[in-house]
Amino acid sequence: MPKIQNLLLTSSFFYLYLSTYCLAKTPEFSEYSLRKTTINIISQRQTETEENLESPNIFSPNPLESTEPDPLLPNPPTSGIISGEKREELSQELDQLNVEAAALLGAGETTKAFETWNRELRLRRYLGKAEELAALSRVAEIAWNNSQKLQVQWITKRLEILQPEIQEEESPNLELLQALGSAFNIVRAKDPAVEVYQQVIVEARKKEDVATLKQALTAIGEIHLNWLDYDNAAIAYEELLEVQQQSDSEISEIETTNSPVSGNFEKVSTLRQLAFIYNQGGKPLQAITAKERLVDFYEGQQNIIEVPEIKISIGGDYEELGRLNLASQYYQEAYDIAQSIQRFVTASDALENLAALYLSQDEKEAAIEIYKVQLLMDQQFVNVYGMMETYDRMGQVYAQLKAFGLAMSSFQRGLELSRQLGGYRESYFLQKLDKLNRNL
Repeated sequence: MPKIQNLLLTSSFFYLYLSTYCLAKTPEFSEYSLRKTTINIISQRQTETEENLESPNIFSPNPLESTEPDPLLPNPPTSGIISGEKREELSQELDQLNVEAAALLGAGETTKAFETWNRELRLRRYLGKAEELAALSRVAEIAWNNSQKLQVQWITKRLEILQPEIQEEESPNLELLQALGSAFNIVRAKDPAVEVYQQVIVEARKKEDVATLKQALTAIGEIHLNWLDYDNAAIAYEELLEVQQQSDSEISEIETTNSPVSGNFEKVSTLRQLAFIYNQGGKPLQAITAKERLVDFYEGQQNIIEVPEIKISIGGDYEELGRLNLASQYYQEAYDIAQSIQRFVTASDALENLAALYLSQDEKEAAIEIYKVQLLMDQQFVNVYGMMETYDRMGQVYAQLKAFGLAMSSFQRGLELSRQLGGYRESYFLQKLDKLNRNL
């Protein structure tokens, strides 16, 4: 270590010498500037050295593995766990350490804050694994949010020590396993987190603990999703959906009143996640399947408010697959439903997508007819912005059709609407009109 420090100091002074030498050779730097710059460099180097001495580095020992006695517990129990009044007393003292550490962090004394938290974490183990895991998770999240990478590594190492102790118990504790999986997830240790939750799933199935099973599958799905592992995320959510459906069918046999509502909400959430995952993973066919099931659910509940937007999304999936007739069909269905329930913005979106589809096939006249319908609808609920955008698109299509008079008229109308919006895009429409005038 001394050799490394000497090397760092040597390189620092060499940099200082080189910097000052170069400055001295530069005409625009006066002697005063040179002296001032030299002092600033020395001051900066000194500050950096002090910070390096105060802050922990990769060579620092893991404070969570320290066995030094602590004033709060000078004689740790050989059994490892404290009980009775002494336990309650230590718990309160450790809660106070947590408060002190938070105050230090708020005051900007980050190093001292985490030193205090590490002291708390070392002693939490004497209150049992559940207490320790909760504290490790809490401090890990704070460390992650404050970019304390070394602290996160220390906590990860402690979790790795606890992992076999918890997983290899003769009768695994589901709550401890879940807490361990959650802690690994907080420190972004993906593989250990998934491994632990997989064990939770196995144990929950054995005990027919459906609630825990759902929680574990959701956790695994979210972990994979956070790591952009869409294939494994889809597997987890498909399994979750299967569990939810089985649970719903069992509940329906009992004929309870409140549970189906909760179950339906869970299924809708899972189907939405699956649709998102399949879209992100480039699997539009599977996304369509999930969205169709959502449509069936909403229609079965006689709640069609959400249906138009889902159908627009399905239309986009069919476009991606090159099945344009089906895409057109879904856009039209979305428009019809949205119009019938007066969801005019969604209806306008459906028409916009339909027009864009026709334009992609060079069917400009058909697109113009759709834009005309869109204008009539936007006028009904005074959608000035929507009308302005539609007139812009119409002007562009008319210009492509060499119908310059109609293009001029469309851009002129767009200009008038832009002025109603305080001049938004006014210069754009003026440029379009000027270009058309020069071409006439």
